[in-house]
Amino acid sequence: MKFTVPVLVFLPIIILSCSTQKKTTSSSDYDNSLLEQLPHHIKLTWESDPATTQAVCWRTRQGQVESKLQYTKATPSPFFEDKIITVEAQSDTFTADDGTWNYHAVNLENLDPNTRYSYRVGNNDYWSEWAEFTTATGENEPFKFLYFGDVQRFIFSKGSRAIRQAVLHNPDAKFMVFAGDLIHRSAVNIENWGEFFPAGGWIFENYPTIATPGNHEHKWYPDDKTTYEKITPIWNHSFAFPQNGPEGMKEETYYVDYNNIRVISLNLVFWSKHKETILKWTEERLKEFKGDWVIMTHHYNMESAARNRTPGIRYPELKELYEKYEVPLVLTGHEHLYARGQMDGVFPVYAVSVAGPWMNAIRFEEWMDRAGTSLQLFQEIYVSPESLRYVSRTIMGDVYDEFAISKKADGTLNYQERPDLGPESLVPPQNFEDRYDKELVESYESDKEAYLNRDK
Repeated sequence: MKFTVPVLVFLPIIILSCSTQKKTTSSSDYDNSLLEQLPHHIKLTWESDPATTQAVCWRTRQGQVESKLQYTKATPSPFFEDKIITVEAQSDTFTADDGTWNYHAVNLENLDPNTRYSYRVGNNDYWSEWAEFTTATGENEPFKFLYFGDVQRFIFSKGSRAIRQAVLHNPDAKFMVFAGDLIHRSAVNIENWGEFFPAGGWIFENYPTIATPGNHEHKWYPDDKTTYEKITPIWNHSFAFPQNGPEGMKEETYYVDYNNIRVISLNLVFWSKHKETILKWTEERLKEFKGDWVIMTHHYNMESAARNRTPGIRYPELKELYEKYEVPLVLTGHEHLYARGQMDGVFPVYAVSVAGPWMNAIRFEEWMDRAGTSLQLFQEIYVSPESLRYVSRTIMGDVYDEFAISKKADGTLNYQERPDLGPESLVPPQNFEDRYDKELVESYESDKEAYLNRDK
């Protein structure tokens, strides 16, 4: 959705009460009827320049048809009512499995770079808490962001651990990248979107999200589990991503320029249908960018890595394009395991990770420099003009993988793995014998031994 709100001047607006809830006389008075009226599923995204804009999306119950956003430059004092700006949200209604909801979004423009703002969303007596966002500096300086693989199943109970621990370990991260399959059933809120946004909670309100669509964002429910339709409307209602992608793929295939890097998100679910369009658009984006680093993200890895999937390169034309422009790093998901390495000894470095608890066994491949399963992971990407440093951590905070990509003065890239990494977690997931064909189970140990004894 495209929402643009020009910021012209700070007009004084007097707020008589900043309370987000009505007064109650007992604990029994504070019931779900009130909680359900409060704005929720609040999250930050970008439609355009992160240094001067900020998009905010949220959801309210059916009765809250209209909603607003109030914001001001953040201050240590709580007495900022006379500096608040109020803007009307653009709103749409959507009926899902758990009822009818109103989805709202505002895109703030003409913000000051490197500035913290406070904001809240709501209307009348029902307002969210105040949260904060900080605009990008727009400068060529070091920073870091977070990357997550599939969350998908048992989202609130276990997927939440990866999201929350990542931010607790990295409170200074600038944004989060999700490599698809945020949920399991795309058009369903119960156990899906209704768990994903609460799993992050206040984190989504304070840290912007970049997400690429996975196959599970395309499934309708109920469905035949084999045919992908168009992306769920909940995707476009929930997020406000850039509309700079190819026609018919806006907010699914797009790019964000943050300071000195470009993050390009590709929706590859309908690759066979849109291959030529995606290739042409991607090459144009790679060719035109003059910053330091381009990072690709799409849900499917270049080659499948799960033991029960068909081997082979999925997108040979895309692989050739990445190698032509020496894309340094590709962040993916889908496999429900961990894998990292180069293919044919050239850039890019491909990373596959998993944030949620649904795991697959590994099909060990030559391109893998490091692999793992039965682990919930999050990744830290450290950016500077001269290097990218990638750190994968377990939710306990332990380093599972680390490597760096450095750039010489002539533009030559160098890939260096951390030399003292610990043992790889190669224990098959629960119910391995029941989920996989007998041949795949019986050959696992010999394949693992060959992988561990390979020449690196």
